[in-house]
Amino acid sequence: MRPAPAARLSRALVGCYPRRWRERYRQEMLDILDQHQATARTVLNLAVGVLSTHLDPAYRAEGLSMTRLRRAAVISATIAVPLAVIVVLFGLLIFAKSWKEGHWHIGLGGVTAMAFSPADQHILVTATSGPQDGLDTLWDVTDPARPRRLANFEGGAPTAFAPDGRTVATVAFNGQPALWNVADPSKPTRVTTLRAGGNGLWGEAFSPDGRILAADYYDRIFLWNVTKPARPRLLRTLAAPVAPPWKALFNQDDIAFSPDGRLLASTVGSNQVAVWNMADPVRATRIATVPSESGFMNALAFSPRGNLLAGVSFGGTVTLFSLAEPARPARVATMQTVTAGQIAASTCAGGCGPMYTLEFAPDGQTLTAVADLSPPSQETFSANAPQPSQVARDYTFVWNVANPRSVSRIAVLSHAVTISGGSSLPLLDPSGRIIVTGASSGFAVTLWALP
Repeated sequence: MRPAPAARLSRALVGCYPRRWRERYRQEMLDILDQHQATARTVLNLAVGVLSTHLDPAYRAEGLSMTRLRRAAVISATIAVPLAVIVVLFGLLIFAKSWKEGHWHIGLGGVTAMAFSPADQHILVTATSGPQDGLDTLWDVTDPARPRRLANFEGGAPTAFAPDGRTVATVAFNGQPALWNVADPSKPTRVTTLRAGGNGLWGEAFSPDGRILAADYYDRIFLWNVTKPARPRLLRTLAAPVAPPWKALFNQDDIAFSPDGRLLASTVGSNQVAVWNMADPVRATRIATVPSESGFMNALAFSPRGNLLAGVSFGGTVTLFSLAEPARPARVATMQTVTAGQIAASTCAGGCGPMYTLEFAPDGQTLTAVADLSPPSQETFSANAPQPSQVARDYTFVWNVANPRSVSRIAVLSHAVTISGGSSLPLLDPSGRIIVTGASSGFAVTLWALP
């Protein structure tokens, strides 16, 4: 394996020292370089050492005649100029790397979170996330056939709208929740970052009155009072560890408040749903833990009256729970969406698979589930190469849940979605008539209407 550029340059600089210095210290310095990893700082130190040593009379000829001084000055200048260039170049490289690692920037990724404004249902926010990058985009979808981009701002998944539509919770560069003022959707402004030291933020949800933001991490839930967004207060931390695998299964809809704000549901464990009493957020407690017989839950939704909780598993099974007694949720119905064969065909080697969304109709009479099945890519593409267009398919299932113990299916619809790189997260608009699908790579978003 070839040595790194810093190591090669360091060894070259050792050879630039005066002869007397090399006779005494060269081998010792080379041995030190062999034992340690050279960095840009090593190069800089050696460069300064070369220059200062050449100017030191102790390592030059003993006589200091004007001829020898002029010769030393020429040699020093000859060495100093290229060394200065090297130092400047390394400094720029170090600065560029430090800036890249310390600042949020747009990069490759997919649309991994979306939300409609509860106050203005024509405003849509989409979040694009990559390994270390992120971007939120605000859209005006008054005319779904011609969405209009309003603004971009720093962010990524997860992303949630406050009930008044004036605040968006997204994620900051350090992986913590960030609040943005979007009262003017064309000019978003950052309000604050909520720093709590959680591990892996993957879900956010506002309480119906907008006073509480629940930030869900891999191991806990932070409850913030955001009545004054510029001065949020941490109220309580709830232990809610989730067992791996995380990457393939998480969905921002795995945490949800009941319509009256008195309950909070979240995914916990490996295949469980926790119900929390939120009547007093400062003293919030878990009152129930319900196992999911069909596997890890991928999305949760409360009915408008708060008497039902629906969850859809990674395996495509929708489970309906009665919350007549919130401390004892009762399973009242199960419905299947896509088949195991369809899931297997949609799952790629990296662990990606179907994504789901659930939504009750405003009157609570029907429940709609959308399953996005994206064909896995069979090739590996370079970061600069365009992703191929792939045809994914969204499947929409609608059930009559007016009588939860006698659920009947009303309709099954499918729709092909062609997006570069395949599609990813689906979303229903508040009316339940428009489905939004984001691309798994790039920034594309597709809207299509149910018949």
